[in-house]
Amino acid sequence: MRHPLTTVLFLITITLQAQVPPYVTEDFPTDEQGYYFINASASNGMMMPSNVLVLDGAGHVAFRRTMPGSMNFRAWPDGRMSCTSMGRNIILDSTFAIVDTVICVNGVTTDPHDIRLLPNGHFLLLGTEERIMDLSAYPYFQSNNAPGSATALVECGVVQELDAAKQLVWEWHVVDHFDFLETDTTLLSNPLQVDWSHCNAVEQDTDGNILLSCRHFNEIIKIDRNADTVIWHLGGVSNDFTFTNDAGFIGQHDIRRLPNGHLTLFDNGRAPAHPCRGVEYALDLSGMTCTVVWARAFNGTATSRSMGSVQRLSNGNTLIGWGNLQPDNAMFSVYRPDSSRLCELAFVDTLITYRALYFDDLPFMLHRPGISCSVQDTTYTLTADAGWSSYVWSTGATGPGITAGANDTMFVEVPVSSGGWLRSAPFVPADHCAVLGMVPASQEAFRMFPNPAGPFVDLAFGTAGPRQIELTDAFGRVIWNTTTIGTDLRMPLERFPPGIYLVRVDGSVHRLVKGR
Repeated sequence: MRHPLTTVLFLITITLQAQVPPYVTEDFPTDEQGYYFINASASNGMMMPSNVLVLDGAGHVAFRRTMPGSMNFRAWPDGRMSCTSMGRNIILDSTFAIVDTVICVNGVTTDPHDIRLLPNGHFLLLGTEERIMDLSAYPYFQSNNAPGSATALVECGVVQELDAAKQLVWEWHVVDHFDFLETDTTLLSNPLQVDWSHCNAVEQDTDGNILLSCRHFNEIIKIDRNADTVIWHLGGVSNDFTFTNDAGFIGQHDIRRLPNGHLTLFDNGRAPAHPCRGVEYALDLSGMTCTVVWARAFNGTATSRSMGSVQRLSNGNTLIGWGNLQPDNAMFSVYRPDSSRLCELAFVDTLITYRALYFDDLPFMLHRPGISCSVQDTTYTLTADAGWSSYVWSTGATGPGITAGANDTMFVEVPVSSGGWLRSAPFVPADHCAVLGMVPASQEAFRMFPNPAGPFVDLAFGTAGPRQIELTDAFGRVIWNTTTIGTDLRMPLERFPPGIYLVRVDGSVHRLVKGR
């Protein structure tokens, strides 16, 4: 839900070359560092075109690439990135070029829901296999009105670990350890074909064993990596724990272990009584209890039909990707430890992301193009950094340079060899352009508008004063001055003739044109 009276909305309008659909950010810090990784896609299928996006900490696009059926876009500590496209796990280098593909072996079909790049160089990934089963004894299909087929095709989860050379070193099959009725029977519809376990997240635990999320079991399991047995079940039919202050989770995603030993996951919920939420659980393995220690729902009614993620950030905040949120619209939200919302992003046309991830720092340099500026009279000329093969500006203009209005918000995109585009930070000429060789306006968190001005000009500062303001004519004579401690000031200009003036704000000087 939007909150137009209490939050500032920043509508990103994209035109021509920029193919990112419009989105809205609420309350993003303007000076926030770090990067968000998302896949903006429609909810009607994994094979649809989608936008692989890196956003900076203020919510502005830094990199984009159109990639069919993309999921799971993220960076890894070794400098690589990974993403799923067309059912494959692809590995990218620091230039966003595809350098490797990782798929399951031994006839197992690659499942695009998750992959983990392990510290030893191995890959932990999900797969599926099809088994023919006699389900005629299970009358749970078509709303409990029909049995399954005697030759039903059942899709079952598999976990594989491959070494750096893509050789299989470990494999685990869900079907070898569970009865068919472990699945949530309310999801059974087609008696001929069953998506049985629907594994969607895998994690190497701190002790080397494996955590696995089986969405259609409503269950997290811990697998003994050496004995190939199940250590415990959390949730579902075979639940080993007592939920002390909670009713459990439904259709979950993104199980992760925190440094404090707790578990986080995204609870997709189910209408009408179980809203979706991000949740943190503490497990007591001696008393076999499970206790909610932190949780945040989008609201009291919204659920998520699919996808979703939860990430605890280094500063204690929590990033929740809402997946296929229903009936509301938000891609992800960041919450403080007290569960109050810090910021939120939503695509206007309800695009969603399988997961949303944030990184304080990237293990490589993101070489976004820079913009320099010069001004003569009232004409601002913007020039992008040299060295790129081509340039496309937010207006659709091409080439390394462009003219702009003082208060226009501009950006430039440059291509990278992978087929994607790097984008500059938003650039407002009046905030950055040097004036007559004097101190750049960017040394002061300051804006002056309109410029050219009429009977007045407004000054806006990033912080409160005190500061000394002077208006001088072209000969440097002070013709008006004041001291302010506020964050904004209206300077009267009615009595001054048209011409060029200088506005001095403490140590910086800014050019002002007075019109008729």
